[in-house]
Amino acid sequence: MQIHLPFAFVGGVVLLVIGCCSLPADASPSGAPEAACTTMTPQHGVDWQQTTCPFEIIVDKTTMYPSETLNVHLGIKSYVNVSDPEARGFKGFMAMAFNPSSFDVQPLGTFDNLASTETKTMNCPSPFREPNTVKQNVAATHTNNGFKKTVDLVWTPPADFLGPIIIVVTFVHEKEVMWVKENSAFVQVVPEPEPDTTTEATSTTTTTSTTTTTSTTTTTPTTTTTQPPTTMGAGSTTIEWNLLFGVAIISLFVRNRF
Repeated sequence: MQIHLPFAFVGGVVLLVIGCCSLPADASPSGAPEAACTTMTPQHGVDWQQTTCPFEIIVDKTTMYPSETLNVHLGIKSYVNVSDPEARGFKGFMAMAFNPSSFDVQPLGTFDNLASTETKTMNCPSPFREPNTVKQNVAATHTNNGFKKTVDLVWTPPADFLGPIIIVVTFVHEKEVMWVKENSAFVQVVPEPEPDTTTEATSTTTTTSTTTTTSTTTTTPTTTTTQPPTTMGAGSTTIEWNLLFGVAIISLFVRNRF
């Protein structure tokens, strides 16, 4: 028995199928696929924007040690008008770090496992230097395709790397609106400071007890007995003169009398 379906029903089914197939594919809801590791380009079948990117990449330092971490902030540039479509933010992103002198050759460092539920780390194959190996946590991406106005990431350099790096990010605003491989400012990874080998001198104060022996000098006072001047000689002379004078007086007295 042949069944004849109403034309309206058949037409509705066809339109439904076409509509499902033509739904926009925006940013991948679970993050960038592994295939994007080599090009950082979404496979949306459209060219990326050649205009100035309305989103920014801010790093919290321009010089760092290998033992330090780098805070990376993704956000909307201040000049974007609130009425612009881009003011809603970006739906998807992919971030990696590279040496600018060997860009696109090998991602550097790792992104930390982030506390935000809107971001996650990615593992990427390493076909250039170490075939058939996978680098752990060398990229960061989104976990949902809702609009994001800000995203904060943390990156750690390789322990043995010294030199400049840049953070490279692809932003997806909508399925057909994306900015690919936007760069941060340069960050220079420098050697760790030399340990301070100067030993602090311990000042040891040695207290020397000095016993001072006080010599008691007993000075025996010299008793000087001053003898009164002897005037016996002078007295005798006086007496003799007196006697002579007396004798002379007596002689005169006797002579005058006789």
